[in-house]
Amino acid sequence: IAGIAPLEIVDPRPYCKMINDFLTDEDRGHKEVTNLPRKFNIAVIGSHDLYEHPHINDLAFMPAEKDGVFGFNVEVGGFFSAIRVDGAIPLGAFVPPEQMIPITHAILTTFRDYGARKNRQKTRLMYLIEEMGMDKFRAEIEKRMIGGSGIKSLAEEGKSLVNPKWERRSYFGAHKQTDGNNFVGINVPVGRLFADDMLALAHLAETYGDGDIRMTVEQNVILSGVPDAKLAELMGQPLLAKDKFDTAPGHLTAHVVSCPGSQFCGFGQIETKQTAKEMSEHLERTLDMPKEVRIHWTGCPNTCGQVQVADLGFLGTQVKGPNGPEPAVDIFMGGTIGHDSVLANCVMSKVAVRELRPVVEALLIEHFGATYKEAVREPVAV
Repeated sequence: IAGIAPLEIVDPRPYCKMINDFLTDEDRGHKEVTNLPRKFNIAVIGSHDLYEHPHINDLAFMPAEKDGVFGFNVEVGGFFSAIRVDGAIPLGAFVPPEQMIPITHAILTTFRDYGARKNRQKTRLMYLIEEMGMDKFRAEIEKRMIGGSGIKSLAEEGKSLVNPKWERRSYFGAHKQTDGNNFVGINVPVGRLFADDMLALAHLAETYGDGDIRMTVEQNVILSGVPDAKLAELMGQPLLAKDKFDTAPGHLTAHVVSCPGSQFCGFGQIETKQTAKEMSEHLERTLDMPKEVRIHWTGCPNTCGQVQVADLGFLGTQVKGPNGPEPAVDIFMGGTIGHDSVLANCVMSKVAVRELRPVVEALLIEHFGATYKEAVREPVAV
């Protein structure tokens, strides 16, 4: 909802485009930053909601001000991998908008020149920061910025403009935009869109909105620019009236995230999307939930489904069954997003998928306040 959300700190899109144009050299390819040890994720934050999950990015720009000048505090080093996950940490630096490209260039070229390459599991920025130490790493960034752009020094961190007490807003359903129009948040079950679905959504976007379809980090979609006169008709469309998608999803389906799993990925050890969909549908039929629970599924230790940021996460593995190896999951719990984010811990290992339903029910009852819709069974001890 960048650029249209009430109470937004800043529209991050111009800054994202500026960084993207730099990285791609306006689609020609920037040779200085193409030979990196491994992937590198960048986020520019625009609202108090932190929809962008800055803490899991290699480089995050957080809105701030210093001496009356608007800019960004810089955080570095967030990442996921098969053997380790870690949250971003403050660089202790503030940059005005005109220094976003110089500092991005300095960090990327430092990573290029000094980052590990031999061990694939240690080729992320956080390992380099730990190897160099934050003081030395920051000094290297400052040296490269001064040498290449005429900047005199790298400023100390400014005053954050992000409200740490802010409660993340839901984007589902209809909400007012700053221009008086509306945006409509739509749940896409487990993030699975087929070609016909995409065409149908495009038709709705063009007929009722401004033609844009915005994708969320949680694999849902938002239609923007819907005038009041068309809102009711849009909300009544069969596609959105629990026929395929939903503008008011249940607490256990609203934020289900899933990687492609073994159906489409050679690394996947379990089928994720259909398993996640069936599980969430079962839980909605079985339990009453007082609040939303963010549930993530990932098919292998590479954790593309980001189970470590979930309230409840399932990481695919295999377990020995009566007839040989069978699909199983390691269960993660306790991840939080937004302010004071915390990464989840593994609380149970190698639970066979065929035995998973009662275990998940018990966890939701014990830790998240769920109750059975029909109190006919005792929770499973875990």
